[in-house]
Amino acid sequence: MKIGYFVKRFPYANSHSNVSEDYARWCLLDGGANVAYHLAMGIAKKKDHEINIFTVSSDSKDSVENYENITIYRNGVNLIFRGSYISLKSFFKYPKCQIDILHAHAPSILSDIPALLYAKRNNIPFILTCHGDPDTAPGDFISKMAISFYDRYYLDKVLSYANTIICPSEHYIGESRFLEKHRSKIVVIPNGISFEDFNISYSKEKCREKLKLPLNKNLILFVGVLAHRKGPDILIKAMPRVISKFPNTQLIFVGSGVMRKELEMLSNSLGVENYVKFAGFAGKDLKPLYYKAADVFCLPSTMKTEVFPNVFLEASASGLPMVVSDLETFKCIIEDGYNGIVTKRGDENSLADAIIYLLKNEDIKNKMSINAIERVKDYSWERIADDTVKVYNNVLQ
Repeated sequence: MKIGYFVKRFPYANSHSNVSEDYARWCLLDGGANVAYHLAMGIAKKKDHEINIFTVSSDSKDSVENYENITIYRNGVNLIFRGSYISLKSFFKYPKCQIDILHAHAPSILSDIPALLYAKRNNIPFILTCHGDPDTAPGDFISKMAISFYDRYYLDKVLSYANTIICPSEHYIGESRFLEKHRSKIVVIPNGISFEDFNISYSKEKCREKLKLPLNKNLILFVGVLAHRKGPDILIKAMPRVISKFPNTQLIFVGSGVMRKELEMLSNSLGVENYVKFAGFAGKDLKPLYYKAADVFCLPSTMKTEVFPNVFLEASASGLPMVVSDLETFKCIIEDGYNGIVTKRGDENSLADAIIYLLKNEDIKNKMSINAIERVKDYSWERIADDTVKVYNNVLQ
């Protein structure tokens, strides 16, 4: 089978040393890019499929990369705006290659619209993975206008044209502003994880030493973009209550984003700046160390743009109990009282009480750690790739 992937950005191989650090960072932060990458690699290993990936370069030059059963076509970039690498050629310039089925990773006007045009012009079956509704959180005027324009005029057209829509979470379909009307053609396939990346030999103490983290404190971990939809401000607001019960606690933010300054100011205003550490962006080599070093993982997201956060799989594979908000879609992996605790969305007291409960009850925390590892066993990328190929075959029949 010859498969075409449209994705707004795609990682370069490690051998490409000239790739900008900014592009590489955004690829790691982009859930759609990560899913596309692991799917492509997993399917290519099966030997009887060829994958062509259509994306953008990290600079103004066009390029073609060839790996085993994978060819990556990159259009040179005309504009870089807030992590979006924009190539006008992507909307009308396509390489001549045979494609049996097309798979786009939404939502992004930079990949969805080019994929839709390609599928229509070549009469190719079209698969769309929906990684969430467009983010409508506060932002700059240009970004909000672009998202609003795409929401209003194009996203539903793309979803309507798709032969099949893949959604990572059954629970998200009802929360989405767009998916419910297309439920009849939705297939649920979750995201996956590479277990070997998180199976590290270092002890918790050794990880803390390497990361220069305190050895004798409870470490609460947040991993992700520092953006309003993730609720990092709610987590900081919970810290005074946590510290009043467990003063030997530190909150670690791993990630970067537009809220960094705001969060630092909030920490100072609440008098918890000495209990909060902003570690910044962590690459794939360092991130597993942070998970192994931590005691509890927190994601208090507040917006319905979340679908299936990869950090849940990473935290689970690392044996961390999770404290999360009550977004319906988080039921995709979190079971309240089994591998985590569900708290009231936007409520710092509910969040603090859950953290305190875990820190107070070591036996429950350890049981949730075991359960987290057990729950994630079936989420290998090999299995996810197999399930995705079944969707391709069903559409082509």
